[in-house]
Amino acid sequence: MKYRRIIYTSHATKHFNKRNLLDLLHDSRAFNEMDGISGVLIHKEGLFLQVIEGESLFLDDLLERLKRDPRHDDVTIIDDQPTDTKLFPKWSMGCADFDDPSLSLIPGIRTDISNPKVIDDLIKRLPEIATLLAENIE
Repeated sequence: MKYRRIIYTSHATKHFNKRNLLDLLHDSRAFNEMDGISGVLIHKEGLFLQVIEGESLFLDDLLERLKRDPRHDDVTIIDDQPTDTKLFPKWSMGCADFDDPSLSLIPGIRTDISNPKVIDDLIKRLPEIATLLAENIE
């Protein structure tokens, strides 16, 4: 397999407003672009669900940085799989802010990422979600 895809959750250590989220995305995109990492960050009420994709060596380095990042804690790996393709190849870090009411318009997407069943459903639907997000958010 050419790539690896990791899905993890974490909790913000402080209130995350729109400005904090934009700062986080700016920092993430700069590092990810250099390392050929792509993915999407899903945020809701201080919880994060993130998909990161890329070469294994770069993802290992990124995971170490993430675990040391003071903006969040309780980094929990949900899935870690080899893959031949990226779901988010054009995004050094896309974002779906599930606090934004417009995302409730995406058909059938439940946004309570504190619920493990919702996380499982989101993971199963990642290819569909990637397409919907690309059409609606990019």
